[in-house]
Amino acid sequence: NITFASIALAALVQTALAAGQCGTQTCSQSTPCCVAGYCNSNAQYCMPILCEAANSFSPSSCWNTAHCVKSNVVFGSPNAFAQIADYAGNPANAAFVSQFEPSNAKVANGELQASLVKQNNGAGFGATVIGTRAFQYGTVTAVMRSGCTSGGVVSSFIIRNEKVGDEIDFEFVGADTATVQSNYYWHNQLDYTKMVKSPPLPDTTVNYHAYQIQWTPDQIVWLVNGSPFRTVKRSDTWDAASNTFKYPDSESYISVGIWDGGSGAKGTSDWAGGAIQWNKQPFVAAVKSISIDCYYSGNETTYVPPGGNGGGSSSTISSASSTSPSSTSSGNSSTSGGGNDSSSSSNGNSSNGNSSSKTGSSSSTKATSSANTHSSISAPSSSSESDSSVEENSGIESSSNESSTGNGAGSLAASFGVLASALLAAYVAL
Repeated sequence: NITFASIALAALVQTALAAGQCGTQTCSQSTPCCVAGYCNSNAQYCMPILCEAANSFSPSSCWNTAHCVKSNVVFGSPNAFAQIADYAGNPANAAFVSQFEPSNAKVANGELQASLVKQNNGAGFGATVIGTRAFQYGTVTAVMRSGCTSGGVVSSFIIRNEKVGDEIDFEFVGADTATVQSNYYWHNQLDYTKMVKSPPLPDTTVNYHAYQIQWTPDQIVWLVNGSPFRTVKRSDTWDAASNTFKYPDSESYISVGIWDGGSGAKGTSDWAGGAIQWNKQPFVAAVKSISIDCYYSGNETTYVPPGGNGGGSSSTISSASSTSPSSTSSGNSSTSGGGNDSSSSSNGNSSNGNSSSKTGSSSSTKATSSANTHSSISAPSSSSESDSSVEENSGIESSSNESSTGNGAGSLAASFGVLASALLAAYVAL
């Protein structure tokens, strides 16, 4: 028989399930969004790039994904860039935001400037600027110069899904200012033997070049100043052992950044050009514009989060339709955040950088299992500057699985939810 005690227990379980278990914390309505064991209500936590819906206050706490629209973002113009502390979730107000604090990114002299500065512990603290709209297939062009005027400094222009671990990139290293490196990764399976350099270029730290990625379901093409130098076809990524194409295809985010590779493990440091020579400051990567041409066409519907709790209704912001001659379907075919959630360091001052060890050779293989990461997130109570040493695996470490705490809580919650629903349904049927 279904007793009133059972019904009361079911009700209590459902009430408890209204709040997500985020590591050792329970996210509340005032701090609804979970990332790597911490709850908060700001963009750093609630943007869908990292927000863990299953571990947040409710599944709707994470802000909805804003999808691609055709645009030409000229930095210095209105609504091109905002500090993440000022971003409230409407991509119409900021095409790009700084990804963490303290922010070393700003707009000056009509360009976006991302700087690398020296911390008290001697390591560098960089910057990452990330798009507020997700992007799956299309053409992205950044007109920029790198900030790698010393060995050890790394600049980047990247398309990446942090949760899944898919990435397509351009990377610049202080060890070589006459080329840019191209690479791609699938599900955080790092293989540096696939890196290909561009032909020689006029000094990439002085001259602005147009770096372009053309990404379709069938191939990726890397170009500089309109000239392609590398093509990877999806058909060439077939892996018979796993019966899959190891080809990046998940909806991702566009970012540019600068970070300290010289303080990393020996392989990374050698690849980047050794320890940074701080007497060669400033180290500033500068971007004049980023143009985005979406592969899929269609009008965009954007979620505008209300203040505080991440719940509420959605609204529509009209925007120009994005078209592509090669497009055969309307609307974006997938949503961001597919796959598993990522784990993260709680040190907000982890250097923005490559948490993987690379060998000095350009044809090196991976030395660690952590991802080439470009972001950092801090605990809400962390200080603005850390004197601790920068570890090899600092920043966000994308994992092939969610944290054990999050997964355990999610599975347990699901089991109790089924039980609670069954008990209540049985009572109603009586």
